[in-house]
Amino acid sequence: MGYLKTDEEFLKRGESGGTCCVIALLRKGRLVVSNIGDCHVVLSRAGKAEVLTSDHRASQEDEKQRIENLGGFVVNYHGTWRVQGSLAVSRGNGDGHLKQWVVADRETRTLLVDHQCEFLILAFDGLWGKIDNQDAVDQNSRH
Repeated sequence: MGYLKTDEEFLKRGESGGTCCVIALLRKGRLVVSNIGDCHVVLSRAGKAEVLTSDHRASQEDEKQRIENLGGFVVNYHGTWRVQGSLAVSRGNGDGHLKQWVVADRETRTLLVDHQCEFLILAFDGLWGKIDNQDAVDQNSRH
């Protein structure tokens, strides 16, 4: 619900840009994670990286198909797949000029936390474009 409300506020203001979002909520031993865009959640479970959500990129076949089914197109521009030749993410808040295709529909996962669950890393492509999931867990475990 929060993603759609935020998206609505972006669009009301006429913002030309947009944003991606990743959220984690821990309550009574249950972890709920969700995201839209090129961000994801990694759980360190007994020292092993476990990806809990998926990035939403125009390069993904399922996202490309969804966009094309809505009458849009995805094109490779200088090595990066882009919605309508513009945006590399296929889900997000804002980006009103692409809203028909770049939706705020989140991916959500719920799981029970146990003694092997050590920590979470919530990050965007700025991190994930530089380091893989296991390396991020290993780096964090050292500190």
